[in-house]
Amino acid sequence: MPFPRGLKEQVWSFARQMVADGIARHAQGNISARDEVSGLIAVTPTAIPYDRLLIKHIAVVNLDGELVEGEWKPSSELPLHLAFYHSQPEVRAVVHSHAPYAALFSVTGQPLPMLLTEAAMLLGGPVPVAPYARPGTQPLADEAVRIADIRPAVILANHGLVTVGRDLAAAYDASLAVEATARTLWMARAMGAGVHEIDAEEAASLHAAWLKNYHPVKSG
Repeated sequence: MPFPRGLKEQVWSFARQMVADGIARHAQGNISARDEVSGLIAVTPTAIPYDRLLIKHIAVVNLDGELVEGEWKPSSELPLHLAFYHSQPEVRAVVHSHAPYAALFSVTGQPLPMLLTEAAMLLGGPVPVAPYARPGTQPLADEAVRIADIRPAVILANHGLVTVGRDLAAAYDASLAVEATARTLWMARAMGAGVHEIDAEEAASLHAAWLKNYHPVKSG
């Protein structure tokens, strides 16, 4: 059974959207999505700039990382993606970006607090920072999964951001939520102002309600 073209198109589309949204440049970052039926994974290729990325460049691999469809080498961060798919079976998509404001927290080592209701809905609580490990390695993947635990987002020390979700839209929106929160906190600190964090219990409740209720519903 061929891999669903629609899912490959989603990976391609969201990868290009990272540039438009300012969370990646050139060929930075990587995106993947897992097909619920076959369990196979579509993932962006290594070192192809997004402005030249075509759907045919998207690689398809199995959970062991073996190429099963396509002619282009998968992202060098494939171990990171596979680690999340193995550790969280409900995860259907992984987004790794070099979002610039999130990167501020990757170099300070500070967890990102919950300040905005939309971020709390998508993330459920503060975003932790995983210890430094070399990009593209299994230690990086292992540390990211360990620190993330069941959270949908983790910041990689001196590197970037990883978010996961039940589909690509959810994983990508989580990335934007982290970046918006990081930018808001940076601006508040630049103003010399304090911030009011969302209570941990409230953040968790907002996230639970979002998971349960946020989906398209026909009127009437």
